[in-house]
Amino acid sequence: MPGAWEHPRPNTLIVTLTRELVTTAWAMSFKELLYPSNTHFIPLYGMPFDHARNVGCQRALDTQHEYLFFLDDDVLCPPDILYRLQARNLDIVSGIYCRRNEPTSMPVMMREIPGKGAQFITEFKMGELVEADLIGCGCMLIKRKVLEVMDPPWFVWKCDPWRNPGLTDNERCSEDYDFCRKAKALGFKLFVD
Repeated sequence: MPGAWEHPRPNTLIVTLTRELVTTAWAMSFKELLYPSNTHFIPLYGMPFDHARNVGCQRALDTQHEYLFFLDDDVLCPPDILYRLQARNLDIVSGIYCRRNEPTSMPVMMREIPGKGAQFITEFKMGELVEADLIGCGCMLIKRKVLEVMDPPWFVWKCDPWRNPGLTDNERCSEDYDFCRKAKALGFKLFVD
């Protein structure tokens, strides 16, 4: 048994990205969330998503957390999602959820096909692990080692042509897809549970 001066490394930092006001359904879902006792929370709002995600990454590193879990205010998850994702023991894994924009029936997971661009993954069995090239960060668990290996900023919003002149249409992407491309370039695999 560790002495009083010894403290185990914090397990998980849960970062919620919100627009400050959340739905009742999300609040109730978040209230039911199960997590280890050495879990900490920080809500982030009032800033662009890429900036907020980078703040969360830096906070996880600064506070020695083993995992970083992003949960956005438009994703409802089962109470045991954190335990399920941690049990997979993967570097990067997301819970499955669908887009909030059209087409809303599509899960936020894609494969990049050379010459064809990114295409939604629609053929899969629920409950099975799916490997993807691009996944959303709205319900994503990231191991600390990913953040340690990747150079910051971990997330960059690349959708706006005026902010990112010279990028091709295929290079333009949201901050979560930018993170995925960087992670894959470093040899990490991405999965959806």
